[in-house]
Amino acid sequence: MKRRLGLFLLGALLAICACDPLAVQYPPGSAQYPYPSPNGPTNPQAPQISGSQRWQHAWNKAMEGVAMGGSIGGPYGAGGGLVIGLIAGLITADSHYGEVNRQIHSEQQKDQQLEAAIEQELARQRGLDNQIASATGTLPSANPPQAQPGASAGPGERSLSGAPQSPKAQENVIVSSLGKSAPQQPSPTPFKNVEVKDINGDGIPDLWIYYNPRKPSEIMRQEESTKGDGRVDTWSYFKDGQLIRRDVDTKGVGRPDTVFSYDNDIIVREERDELGQGRMTYRATYQNGRIAKVEKDTSSSGRPDVWIYYDATKDGEVVIKEERDLNGDGITDLWSYYDNGRLTRRDVSAVGLEVLSKQEQLPAPSAEIIRVANPGS
Repeated sequence: MKRRLGLFLLGALLAICACDPLAVQYPPGSAQYPYPSPNGPTNPQAPQISGSQRWQHAWNKAMEGVAMGGSIGGPYGAGGGLVIGLIAGLITADSHYGEVNRQIHSEQQKDQQLEAAIEQELARQRGLDNQIASATGTLPSANPPQAQPGASAGPGERSLSGAPQSPKAQENVIVSSLGKSAPQQPSPTPFKNVEVKDINGDGIPDLWIYYNPRKPSEIMRQEESTKGDGRVDTWSYFKDGQLIRRDVDTKGVGRPDTVFSYDNDIIVREERDELGQGRMTYRATYQNGRIAKVEKDTSSSGRPDVWIYYDATKDGEVVIKEERDLNGDGITDLWSYYDNGRLTRRDVSAVGLEVLSKQEQLPAPSAEIIRVANPGS
């Protein structure tokens, strides 16, 4: 008898969950969710919950009740947890979806505030552009004609005063990371945070400067066409106004093959894809802007086999030691030592000596050759 009663109650609960509730009635003239405009009510209306949504929430609660009841009272506890979970799901469905509705409304308000801030910034920039255009239009007609918007004087050209530009001024235009000076001409593009320049004056843009929309004077990225053909081959990235990375396409394939990394505008690392295989085969480390170590992958094995160490305390590239992996096992086999750039000694392991003998590439007799038992000693 109790079993039949339990089955009857369970069937009744399932039938209730499968029914769709009546639609929510709104007073005449009131706005329904979602709101038709940002000027609508500030408090979200209660969402309309369908039978499938109510059943899904109740079923989730039932599964939680089964898991909890089963862990406490076994099969009987799981059955009780199922019934309790279904009832709790039906009761809490409205509050659950109401909370979801409030979260959605909160995110919509944040989006509206962000859009308003962006629109305010764009309006401010438009006002600045109008002021610059008005100031430009008041120049005396006796002055030489002004350069085209977005184009700066290239090498050999003259400024508005008729005097040639100094090399320092040209350098600030070509590489904005050196001077970080704010642009003096309005951007000709529809995007207010992008400035396009023609450095060589041939009518083809060759410099694109991207500014932070929230900080118009702060450069975020810079693209350059160093060959003057309109194709970007150099990408520079900035953080807080300082250069942090510079990618260069030296082969003209449309993707960078050399990457320079900077710290406080000082180079700290250089990587190259010397074989054009899509991976870096040359890595150089710098100390205080001077080269200190170079790693090379000469065998295309995916790992370095040549290590060159430099004296970072001296100007220029002064080698002090060179190590080589001759058989590609990742272990150094040949060590070469230098004094002021002159080879003074070479150490070779037994494996390295065997490899060199087979290749008939024994070290030159002018240097002292020492066979070592322990590599690196």
